[in-house]
Order: sequence, then structure tokens, then C-alpha cells
Amino acid sequence: MSYAVFLHPDVEKYLDSLPQDERKRCYESLKNLSDDPFRPRSGCNIKKMSGKKEFYRLRVGNRRFLYVIKENDVLVEEGFKRGKGY
Repeated sequence: MSYAVFLHPDVEKYLDSLPQDERKRCYESLKNLSDDPFRPRSGCNIKKMSGKKEFYRLRVGNRRFLYVIKENDVLVEEGFKRGKGY
């Protein structure tokens, strides 16, 4: 089953503010969520958030992305640097 990944406009702005190499790495990891947004694997460090219902966290280096899964869509709601979010 394939999922469609949608980025919140604030996440797109956040990604645009990153250096090009980091931006590329983040986009590739977010794109990999379309294969399986539930299971952690090489290149996709995924964790279900315990305090926030239905939220998952994707870790890309020291960047974090929070997302929700609705039917066949992955909605990336927030992107931030480690230590600033949650």
C-alpha cells in the first residue's frame, strides 16, 4: 500500500530555510514515508509519540518531523530542530 505525503506550508518554509544538503536529506526521508509510515527502518527512524494521540515522529539527523496518518495520507504537521519541539 502506498501513502501520499503532504507537507504543511510551515514545514515547507522550515525545509527551505535549511542548508541544501540537509534539505535534500530531509526531503528524501519524508518521501520514504510513502512506503510505510508506521515501521522504523534504515533511513527512516520512526517512533509513535506517547503523549500525543495519533502522532508519529520522524528523526532525520538533528531534525524532527511530527506527522499524522489519515487513511492513505501522511500529513506532516511540524518540523523543528532537536530540543525545540514536543
